[in-house]
Amino acid sequence: MAFHERLVRGYELPLELVPGHVTHRLVYSIDWEQPEKNDFLVANQFPIHGRNDRRPDLILFVNGLPLAVFELKNPYSEEPTVEGAWNQIQHYRNDIPQLFDYNAIIVISDGVSTLHGMWTANEEWYAPWKSIDGMNVEPATTASMKALLEGLFTPTRLLSYIRDFIVFQVVNDRITKKGAKYHQFFAVRLAARKTIATMTAGRERRLGVIWHTTGSGKSLSMIFLVGILRRRLELGNPTFVIEVDRNDLDNQLHDEFAAARSLVGPVEQAESIEDLRRLLKTQGGEVVFTTIEKFRLKEEELEHPVLSLRDNVIIIADEAHRSQYGFLQGYARYVAEALPNARRLGFTGTPISFSGADTEEVFGNVIHTYTIGQAQEDRATVPIFYAPRQIKLHLGDREVDAALAEIAAQFEPGDLERRKSRWAALAAAAGAKDRVKELAADLLAHFLDRTSTLRGKAMAVCMTRENCVRLYDALTALPGCPEIKVVMTGNLAEDPPGWSEAGHLTTKAQRETIKERLRDMDDPLRMAIVCDMWLTGTDIPCLHTLYVDKPMRGHNMIQAISRVNRVFHDKPHGLIVDYIGIGDELRDATAKYAKAGDKAEPAPDISSTARPLFHDCLGEVRETMPKGRDYLAWRRLPAIELEDLYALVYGSLADDDGRRNRFLQAEMRLSSVFLLVKHLEDCRGFADEIIFYQRVRKQIGKAAPGNRKVRQVEEAVRDLVDDSVESSGVVDIFKVAGIEKADISILDDHFLQTFKDRPYENLRLKLLEQLLRDELRRREKDNLAKYRSFREMLEATLQKYHNRLIDAAAVIRVMLKIREEELREQQRASELHLAPEELAFYDAVADNLAEIYDQQFLTGLIHDVVQAVKRNLKVDWTEPHRDAVRAEVRTAVRRVLRTRGVRREHFDFLIERIMEQAAALYADWPLAA
Repeated sequence: MAFHERLVRGYELPLELVPGHVTHRLVYSIDWEQPEKNDFLVANQFPIHGRNDRRPDLILFVNGLPLAVFELKNPYSEEPTVEGAWNQIQHYRNDIPQLFDYNAIIVISDGVSTLHGMWTANEEWYAPWKSIDGMNVEPATTASMKALLEGLFTPTRLLSYIRDFIVFQVVNDRITKKGAKYHQFFAVRLAARKTIATMTAGRERRLGVIWHTTGSGKSLSMIFLVGILRRRLELGNPTFVIEVDRNDLDNQLHDEFAAARSLVGPVEQAESIEDLRRLLKTQGGEVVFTTIEKFRLKEEELEHPVLSLRDNVIIIADEAHRSQYGFLQGYARYVAEALPNARRLGFTGTPISFSGADTEEVFGNVIHTYTIGQAQEDRATVPIFYAPRQIKLHLGDREVDAALAEIAAQFEPGDLERRKSRWAALAAAAGAKDRVKELAADLLAHFLDRTSTLRGKAMAVCMTRENCVRLYDALTALPGCPEIKVVMTGNLAEDPPGWSEAGHLTTKAQRETIKERLRDMDDPLRMAIVCDMWLTGTDIPCLHTLYVDKPMRGHNMIQAISRVNRVFHDKPHGLIVDYIGIGDELRDATAKYAKAGDKAEPAPDISSTARPLFHDCLGEVRETMPKGRDYLAWRRLPAIELEDLYALVYGSLADDDGRRNRFLQAEMRLSSVFLLVKHLEDCRGFADEIIFYQRVRKQIGKAAPGNRKVRQVEEAVRDLVDDSVESSGVVDIFKVAGIEKADISILDDHFLQTFKDRPYENLRLKLLEQLLRDELRRREKDNLAKYRSFREMLEATLQKYHNRLIDAAAVIRVMLKIREEELREQQRASELHLAPEELAFYDAVADNLAEIYDQQFLTGLIHDVVQAVKRNLKVDWTEPHRDAVRAEVRTAVRRVLRTRGVRREHFDFLIERIMEQAAALYADWPLAA
């Protein structure tokens, strides 16, 4: 963060141009305004010395600074993939951490998928770059690398990205580095260009609208936009008024901006009408957050006083809807009176176009669009599905329909009194004791079933606060109910005292604590019940289910259901469970999106969408299986026939890496989509077949040494059976291959003879390869020099085998040789009277010094050195910030060398070798000591 800030803002250099008089000049490492005046250099296989020496595939230097790293996998090989490239970056983080002090962007690619991201990010946050011109999404026929290079890695765009589209957010001393995705980059650049052109050209107040689907990062886009505009000299130090229509949205957005002060400058939040008026009478340069209702009149006022006549006040409305359109009467009129020359720009994920309330009429033309379909395809959001499970309301059907249609309008201004009675009647019916009891039983059963196979949390939405409490009481009275919280504000003059005693009436601080608990997957809190709160703006990524028992429509409904579309690890989808009948309103909202050219539905019905998707995924898995077998009926097979079936499947997948990888990917998709359809009568019967494939996946994963890390579906989606019943029916892959003991100790001459006479040669070889690699990896830290040579020998032999230059038996002979060498090493340690860890240090130095110092001298020296090292170790001593600890270890080693009479010219060599071996052996001290 410190480097990035100095890179972007420059650093002050004191200069004594006149003797005795020091001036300060800002010096920049990059010429941001004239990109062509910078030096761009791409280095291939640039060597970097660290804990382990590494050579990243490509490093992009700008004026000598390594700002971008590309890790590339062979597009013509089936095994290495983009996941493997990401995994390699994680090794670089450990081995050559100094590279990442300067890194701005990481690119990973396997030739088919090309993704960019921040080096600190988990894999799910790496994203494709899908556009070259900013307006059109490139077709699938365009190479992913071409879109990235031409869309981002031109000198002008790259420097713009580094300068304006990377932010370090700091919350409670925790630093998070974030970078823009392609839709944010292009939208913000277009909006900045439009804003500057409009404000310098005339008096037009409307700047435009950015329509990015809810959940795709609008808050971050606002931060990038403000960061660009605030430093433009032609705008004269503008003031930004971030305007929302709900307190919870105001708080969340303010906190996002406050964490990014380094980019957006001073951030203020209006606490009251008076506070807002004070903040808007300044001379500019700040970001002011407010809810629109703070523009209301005081009792004695007939019109709003003018707060500023400046024309460089920029109002940015987030999810600006009904409250923004009352120019004849209402808050929007008062905003116009308070800031008559201000410019207006809108961000929305749910634009509406009702009579007198058209988004473009108020804010101007759409600048950029990022639709639901694009967001889901890019995995900026996850898909949402809709499942109707209505609990009958005890009113006449016609009366219910009329009430739902009327109340769903969400109390248009001026209509509240007329609608109160209808709302109260419907709320009373929804909260009737028998109905709530039925609702609670169904909701809890659904939630427990869903979370048995999908990790995550849920939120339930009720019509009134009373109904929230009734649902809470009904749920917590049921056996097996997890921890649940009601989230609502209170009216102490009217609310029952029992609500306070139960903890339902919460303060802002308490609600923030509940929210943080919900965000934590390891926290036992599993569900929140809300009425109005948290339906907009609240970001809880692990939320995957929304239970709806409240009429909603239009943008209010789209905002609410979008609570479950956030990306979280391997979360496959969000689910809306409808208990009151919002299906028609959902279809209406879908129609509005369709008018804008987006073919994706906000929440398609499970029965019409997920069912065919499930059968497609099932077909993909079956295509990878040997033909002519019934995998649904495996439970009915005798034990021997079942073992033969597993052997056939394991063998076919082991013989063909491409088939195995297709199976692993297809099975992951199948397990994910089955969560959506397992309650459907015609899909539930396939559970046994899916269990068979899940068990094959678990076993076949053992036969993939050195292969890319296939993202494990159980990170989010659990298997249909738990480990306690796994043993029934599953056949271990080692047993099938004829390897009775999963340990490299089986490697001997007898095994070599039997190897040639058993089936599944490739499967057995892959399993042995996995065992030996794991053993070498485990032991490498014990003796860097020796086990590196073992690993290189194994890899060279395997490469020849894969090239079909030698047969499998020759590979086994090399494995035997490595095993025999390992046994000899153990014997050698005993003969030298050294512990295994001491032998590692001995080997690290003996090759170069054995002719100078005799064996007895070296063994005694090593014994003392190891004791000195271990006495000075501290937790995390190998981490970069523990330089002082490493210096103490070096001093202790130097002291031993001096005491033992080692020649001074050998000190540097010995200390370097000893420190390298100590870092490998004791990195996890005290666990590894």
